[in-house]
Amino acid sequence: MFAVIIVILIIWASMWAFYKFMYPRAPRSMMPQEGDITTPRQCNFCGHSLAEYRGVLETKPSLGTTSDGNTAADITGSQELFFCNYEHQADFHAGKTYQPYS
Repeated sequence: MFAVIIVILIIWASMWAFYKFMYPRAPRSMMPQEGDITTPRQCNFCGHSLAEYRGVLETKPSLGTTSDGNTAADITGSQELFFCNYEHQADFHAGKTYQPYS
């Protein structure tokens, strides 16, 4: 009985060390900070879901004309674009389309 317990403890310790080595903890800079929005959003370019704090959020206010003829930004009608990374943002504005596995 003692040998079975020792073998189980040795297996547990070796598996714990294996997982610590193979799957290290992510750096603190990649973890959400205080005030980050962690809800998933879909990329406007590729359609994949990603937490909002990990991607690129772009706010484009819609332009409106005031009564005196000046152009002013209308914040209420703003359009938010979300991208996985800066490459997807650049490709979206360049007019490219997403082609997976290419």
